Amino acid sequence: MTVGVGRVENTGYDVGFDEYVVPVRGFLLQRGKLTGIYVKDGIIPVTEELPKEVHKAVVKGRVKKEITVREIRYGEEDVLEVLIEADYQSWTVFTTS
Repeated sequence: MTVGVGRVENTGYDVGFDEYVVPVRGFLLQRGKLTGIYVKDGIIPVTEELPKEVHKAVVKGRVKKEITVREIRYGEEDVLEVLIEADYQSWTVFTTS
């Protein structure tokens, strides 16, 4: 486990998932819109459509300096979700399938 990364395991559901908290090094903005999140090993692209309020919160610095990464296991399929918290609400910024 990497230093500074917390891990939470949940075994109470039929669908298993692991949740990690990853520190953010910075944000990539283009024309006032969030397009990427810098983390230790690279950049996470923003692939989901976010409301205007989230972009404004990033510009004004009202977002947490950490993201939540979830690995969800649906039988043989694995889904990776990345969430950001802005103004006390969580928003999905990246999803794989």
